[in-house]
Amino acid sequence: MRDWDRRAEWLERAESLKPELEHWAVEPRALVEPEFCEDAWQKCRMRDLAPAAALRERAFGGGDSFTVDFGESVVGRLRLRMCPVGRNDSPLRLRLTAAELPYEASADFSGYHGGLSRAWLQDEVVNFDILPGEFVLPRRYSLRYLKIEILCVAEQVVFDAVEVIAEAAVRDLPEPPAALSPERAAIDRVALRTLRNCMQTVMEDGPKRDRRLWLGDLRLQARANAASFRRFDLIERSLLLLAAASDDDGRVPGCIYTEPELRHGNDTVDYALLFAPTLEDLVRETGDVELGRDLYPLAVRQYELFRPGIDADGLVRYDMEGWAFIDWAAFDRQMPMQGVAIYSLRALARLAERLGYAEEAQLRRAEAERLAQALRRFRYDADRKLILSGPEGEVSWAGQIWPILAGVFTPEEAREILLAVEQVPGAQRPVTPYMHHHLLEAYCFAGLREKAEAWIDSYWGGMVRLGADTFWEVYVPGDDFLSPYGDALINSACHAWSCTPACFLR
Repeated sequence: MRDWDRRAEWLERAESLKPELEHWAVEPRALVEPEFCEDAWQKCRMRDLAPAAALRERAFGGGDSFTVDFGESVVGRLRLRMCPVGRNDSPLRLRLTAAELPYEASADFSGYHGGLSRAWLQDEVVNFDILPGEFVLPRRYSLRYLKIEILCVAEQVVFDAVEVIAEAAVRDLPEPPAALSPERAAIDRVALRTLRNCMQTVMEDGPKRDRRLWLGDLRLQARANAASFRRFDLIERSLLLLAAASDDDGRVPGCIYTEPELRHGNDTVDYALLFAPTLEDLVRETGDVELGRDLYPLAVRQYELFRPGIDADGLVRYDMEGWAFIDWAAFDRQMPMQGVAIYSLRALARLAERLGYAEEAQLRRAEAERLAQALRRFRYDADRKLILSGPEGEVSWAGQIWPILAGVFTPEEAREILLAVEQVPGAQRPVTPYMHHHLLEAYCFAGLREKAEAWIDSYWGGMVRLGADTFWEVYVPGDDFLSPYGDALINSACHAWSCTPACFLR
């Protein structure tokens, strides 16, 4: 057996770590209605109409509708308790729309034009044949708001209860550090609610969509988890599942499906290289050297598979095969991937040292240094203090950030690079919180801690000021309807890669 192929064993161990989810009931806070205004995110916010208790005092007939606000974003299943008023000789038919954001609760889904399946949108038409009764719907939702439209009813119906039976691997959020300002404490709490809602039987990327375990998201979730919940069993399970889903060549997938059975999902070259840093982080946090030794050969295999994409000079090829995610934006991937490769090799070296593999550690450090020197020699413009990527010598923020994180430059040089790229007109800036996280790390490495804290206040704090109680998949201030998928309705408003302010605030 190849030393990186123990998939059956890894799957068995992962299943032994499957958590029992916690469940709790969440009742609505208020009856609300959408209000359209220019200064709200996506031009829509919710206005309170009445306390939620008023719901039980009203009977609804055909054509009526109402919307409830649960007060916080939760993940779970709807429980409805309903009683007919008057004649009861036909089923009750409802249209339910679960929404993470006010715009989603107010939109007409028939106009959806995104590139991902319409089935991800959280709306249903449901019939209830026998009333009165209590019903728990089978589909799991991620929501803060629920709109209920009464499509057909014999006469009228009263809703005695509208609840969410929330579920996650953990329930309670840790208290913010006492030293935080109220504004930063709010950011911390939103970050941890985001993480909590993604902590299901695996570390999901988003509980609305895709509900998958993505390796890039997992790495950031693991860091936030280490600063807060410390549920390392769930991180270990997730890593083992990714290992168990590797293909016959040993390629770890960028994401996996776990239902109805484990399946290899997308291949993502930068995420595969991040398997080693994720494993190294976990072994460092837990001291679990045995797990490190079990998975180390597979971590090495990810770099071996990537190595043909490096040319004789030690540079990532312009025509590198495979999808490198890096961020949801159009920019050259050569230098970001050069940085990711070096970053992965340095993590392998640290892990090998921790496991007692001294010669292995020396080999990985030497290869990392070869790639680092190639970057400095061929792609660093020392006069401009910028790293140039691709055949056109493109400058992007990601192209500066990843080489900095890979330790190619000193903190003093990194500071010059980060300040220089800010002055380059048209340089692609970070789009997703995923890339913004790496910018924070680069600022901290460069000794620009105050700049990193101001960035948290501005970027993640900006979402909080716009009403977010979980952090969004995509956020570009001023571009309310930006979507990588062609329609903002499909965007996730609770996304794992957005939870990392907790790492820095804690």
